Amino acid sequence: MADDGGLSGRARELAALERLLAGAAECRGGAVVVRGEAGSGKTALLERVGALAGEAGLLLSCSGVESEAALPYAGLQVLLRGTLDRARNLPERQLRALRGAIASEDAPAGDRFLVGAATLSLLGELAEERPVVVLVDDAHWLDLETVDALLFAARRLGVGRVAMVFAAREGSPAFDGAPGLPLLHLGPLSDEEGAALLAGHAPGLDAAVSSRILGLAQGNPLALVELVGALTAAQRDGSEPLDAREIAVLPASWRVRRIFDERIRALPAPTRLLLTVAAADDTGDVALVLAAAARLGAGAGDLGPAEAADLVRVAGRRLVFRHPLVRAAAYQGAVLAERTAAHRALADAAPAGGDMGRRAWHLAAATVGYDEEVAAELERSAELFRSRGGRAAVAAAYRRAARLTEDPESRSLRLAAAAAAAAEAGQVELAASLADEAGAVSSPPALARLASVRAALEHSRGRAESARLLLVEATREVTPHRPATGAWLLFESAAMAWDAPDPVAAARDTRARVAGLDFGDCPVRRGAGGVLDALAGDPVVGAAAIREFAGYVVRTRHERSLADQVRLHGWDMLLGEYRGVLDEAVALEQECRAEGAVGVLPRVLLRLARCRLFLGRHRDAYTTAVEGLEIALDTGQRHLASLLSSVLSLLAALDGDEAGVAEPGGELGAGVVPHAVSQSRARGMLDLGLGRYDDALRRFAALTDGPYRHLMLAVHSLPDQVEAAVRAGRAAEAGPAQERFTRWAISAGTPWARAVELRCRALRAPDEQAERWYERALDAHEGDGRPFEEARTRLLYGEWLRRAKRRAAAREALTAALGAFERTQARAWANRARTELRAVGAAPAPSPAGPDLAGRLTPQELRVVRLAATGLSNREIGARLFLSPRTVGYHLSNAYPKLGVTSRAALGALGALDLGLDPGLGPDPGPDLGLGIGPNPG
Repeated sequence: MADDGGLSGRARELAALERLLAGAAECRGGAVVVRGEAGSGKTALLERVGALAGEAGLLLSCSGVESEAALPYAGLQVLLRGTLDRARNLPERQLRALRGAIASEDAPAGDRFLVGAATLSLLGELAEERPVVVLVDDAHWLDLETVDALLFAARRLGVGRVAMVFAAREGSPAFDGAPGLPLLHLGPLSDEEGAALLAGHAPGLDAAVSSRILGLAQGNPLALVELVGALTAAQRDGSEPLDAREIAVLPASWRVRRIFDERIRALPAPTRLLLTVAAADDTGDVALVLAAAARLGAGAGDLGPAEAADLVRVAGRRLVFRHPLVRAAAYQGAVLAERTAAHRALADAAPAGGDMGRRAWHLAAATVGYDEEVAAELERSAELFRSRGGRAAVAAAYRRAARLTEDPESRSLRLAAAAAAAAEAGQVELAASLADEAGAVSSPPALARLASVRAALEHSRGRAESARLLLVEATREVTPHRPATGAWLLFESAAMAWDAPDPVAAARDTRARVAGLDFGDCPVRRGAGGVLDALAGDPVVGAAAIREFAGYVVRTRHERSLADQVRLHGWDMLLGEYRGVLDEAVALEQECRAEGAVGVLPRVLLRLARCRLFLGRHRDAYTTAVEGLEIALDTGQRHLASLLSSVLSLLAALDGDEAGVAEPGGELGAGVVPHAVSQSRARGMLDLGLGRYDDALRRFAALTDGPYRHLMLAVHSLPDQVEAAVRAGRAAEAGPAQERFTRWAISAGTPWARAVELRCRALRAPDEQAERWYERALDAHEGDGRPFEEARTRLLYGEWLRRAKRRAAAREALTAALGAFERTQARAWANRARTELRAVGAAPAPSPAGPDLAGRLTPQELRVVRLAATGLSNREIGARLFLSPRTVGYHLSNAYPKLGVTSRAALGALGALDLGLDPGLGPDPGPDLGLGIGPNPG
């Protein structure tokens, strides 16, 4: 057990952890990260928290182990072992995912964030009986899949009797300022605190020795405790336990390591060997460790000296190291032959039918040089890891397999697979390194995979043109051998051209470079051509091909993984086909929730939020964007968080909320920077809604004439630019924008585009023609599904009628516009309508005294209430929203008084109208391409 001396000087941190436990006992779940250097007292704090949990709580604990950091869910297996009997009440997919992750069953684990949702549900089930305390030491050594699952659960504890504490060293990427979790930093002890600690451990210590220890320990509590023992022993026998000159230049934690090194070296050889085996194992299973050690000639009796030296202890069926530094000393202090022998013994001692992945890793760690048999077993493990959602583990397994592979071509293929998996896991630098190491490959599939990985990495670094050229060259090499694969590479290159510095030149260059290649009769090839045509300035031809490709993607979507369906969905947004895209996005959202594809869901919610915003369903867009932002942050997808924040920014602009534009999402979005191009449009719309026409014109002109003029954000800004120019008295500047939008509207062929194009004509027409264009625009708006844009047309028409002194007609148009703006939560535009109504002598209805029923609820409450109104139980709602049933109940209890009801039965009576129920929010209806692409038309 870590010495309680580690708590000296940690009263503030201990008090914070005690408050965390007290909150969990009162149904206020929470989590915290304790961070500090080795020996700073993290382990001692965790042990005190475990003791405080006492008999009244259930304690679950695990420690990260460096040698097992590449095994998917290795930490979760240790943490949750023995609890699966309580998982039977989990939703079916969560139960299957959790069993696949921690019980090594044949069933795949799937999305690692679904495993996190299942972990959250299981902790909630366990907490129904008594508070649950989860303690994770050495969290920096956890496998990535366990980290993702536990952090997802920790950020969504909400209402419940669960407390989670993670202890990690400084410099751990996953835990350095983990978003959404409070941080306790353990700095060095002051000289006064250090002296008090020494006085408690060695009363009457010689002042010179005390001063020397304080200087060497540098405020590290464990160093103080261990150095006092080492130096006072040396003072007694006149020896020097360590080279004083060498130790003086080491960091405090390394000084402690050296002390443990010396203590282990003093043990009998069989005991040292047994400790090496224990350190190489992450399960802590005493039976497994002793069985492996027996193969090397060590037995249970050899544990005694290590226990007597206070290095390990046996607790039930677990072997526990006193401190993580003891484990590190036992493993790293052993010579290579001893470590490889330990891993080989653990592989041989593994039970038949046990964890194949763990056995393969031990075999790999035991292998020096090339070994195709072990490499093949690692490759099989990699595919097992893939089925369990362990992308980082897949990369690690293929990488290690490549190291054991002698044949250059086979090694390159395995490195290519490792690079692709690392890219999917978000390990950008590792993916780049592995792709470079793979070098040239001759296999067309491997060449295509590497090209996609390298291009995605280049794109992530802001080098879209380089990415495009990589893909074009790969298209030229692959297509003669695999035309269908070549077509997908061409489509990727066309997608990259959207972000190139000169998209028009990039599109034309791509066409020239692939001229003459035979792709066969391939809709993917025609879709790529449509995208290139749209960029190169032939929108009519491009529209037809994009429409065909979008239909092909929809018809064949079940031939692809859900992630690839999401990436390829929505290209018809380039044609303004938002209704169709919305319908498909609703279906994908339902599938994501049914499958538990938490990691994919934020991208679908982004598309849904954009479609709902575009179609004037602003409340639904807001609720969707907030949920997407929450999940994107919980799953570490910062780029998607930025795009979702941009939707909230534009909604705030329509509402005239300048603070909301500057800081979209409020506290939830703190630290998230909205996408720069989207933010330009939001600020332009804010200026236009508030009547700052010159500022709006400047922003829209920069957006539509700049490097992003091909994005849909820019295309949609063209009519806004026309309005701003006319209202600013600079109508001549509106001409090019109107002409460009007219060309696009003709190619798109959608009713709303035609209506808005006619509105632009009306704005610029002489008075004797304007009315005809306005009336034609309103006729085109009929049934186009865009109430906000129709209201804008009525507002502009009403303003024209007022200037024409036709007050009655103006009042009618402006009143209709005001009602629509209020229904779509567009206060800035509603205020413009009120101002115009007053100008015609009408008394506009005052702003509503308060929000409607749905507007009284928080976004989370609204999501929960809408689902409850359809008849779903708390458990079913929790499964769809990735919340615990207790948290669902909490939101319902808060919502009832706001809605004036007392039970969920009354929710159905409120009806879809009062709750703003949107399609896709009710109950569910009854090959991996590796393409990191998808439309980002803005």
